[in-house]
Amino acid sequence: MGFDASLGFVVNLGAPSSPVAYYQQVGRAGRGRDLPAEGASVVLLPATEDRDIWAYFASLAFPREEQVRATLAALAEAGAPMSTAALETRVDLSRNRLETMLKVLDVDGAVRRVRGGWEATGREWTYDAARYRRVAEAREREQQAMLDYLATDRCRMAFLRSQLDDPELAADPGWRCGRCDRCGGLALSTEVSEAAVGEAAERLARPGVAIEPRKLWPTGLPTIGVQLSGRIKPPAEEGRAIARLTDLGHGPALRELFRAGSGDDDGRVADGPVPEGLARAMVRVLQDWRPEVDAIVVAESERRPTLTTDLAQGLSRFLRVPVVGRWAVVDPSVGPDRGATNSAQRVAAVGRRCALRLDDPAAVEGRRVLLVDDLVVTGWSVTLAAAGLHGAGAGAVLPVTLAVSG
Repeated sequence: MGFDASLGFVVNLGAPSSPVAYYQQVGRAGRGRDLPAEGASVVLLPATEDRDIWAYFASLAFPREEQVRATLAALAEAGAPMSTAALETRVDLSRNRLETMLKVLDVDGAVRRVRGGWEATGREWTYDAARYRRVAEAREREQQAMLDYLATDRCRMAFLRSQLDDPELAADPGWRCGRCDRCGGLALSTEVSEAAVGEAAERLARPGVAIEPRKLWPTGLPTIGVQLSGRIKPPAEEGRAIARLTDLGHGPALRELFRAGSGDDDGRVADGPVPEGLARAMVRVLQDWRPEVDAIVVAESERRPTLTTDLAQGLSRFLRVPVVGRWAVVDPSVGPDRGATNSAQRVAAVGRRCALRLDDPAAVEGRRVLLVDDLVVTGWSVTLAAAGLHGAGAGAVLPVTLAVSG
């Protein structure tokens, strides 16, 4: 975070996962200013999504032992350097996480980077579970310390200094900065003009985000028996969703709708018709978007069959076009989340799990088809369904979903 500017304030929308990270960020306040004459303010606005964001980054920790062993076995069996893209087809890890893991294995001496990618060294390697557990526990302590910072009634700067093991603070434990809100030195007005509130409320309430089509198939699919490569021809059209799960306006309602285990006490996912508020938001999306379509195909859902069926039927009534088929689950033994962290693995899994089923083989020929799904996560299910529809003769495929993840 290098700034060549006068920084009169630093505002964090959402809390970093540790007091040390926060201290580093707010330390930029006052840069380029004549302090204390000109002053500089620091404000933290914690969000309800903070813990979810922290949990996401925690999920990117060092992979499980079986995933590491699978990577080492793939390199050993290849007998030649493998690129990260080629390894992706053999290991269910995202590109970034795979790269990070390989760098750790490189430091440990189990692999090395060479021209053309990576190769195994043959050196014996031990999965240091205790070490990775310590790292995870340290991150949990940092996150708890950040929550404690939010709730503390003591001087906030003294709290941050204690987290940094500041020796001067240890020598003077009663030290106070005199400038933070806990010391009485900071009082910011919470008044906002009615016009600004109204404008913000209108903007947050207005639904509609684009679903960008994927243009390229993942590298290396033919090596795992999927005969797809290069450009996706033709791709899906740009689609629409009500909002991202992380959005402020309709995001909370969508997050609750798709929250894992949000159903019965036994952990089953809740299923039912589209909630009234989200149904109205979808109508608003369609009124703004005005898609010209002739038919609807719905993506089946094992988890929320009522939700997706109700959504498709509601769109059919509103647009006055028929539902003519399904992107059907034909192999339920392939789980709905199989390969979700890795594009090549995801394409292979969705290709085994789902297939196009039309009421009439000619139902979509030459037509503009609205492809209805509940949630876009990786985008590969929508992409494969669109490819299937194009293969059946559809003139264009326009995806529409309730939400986009992330």
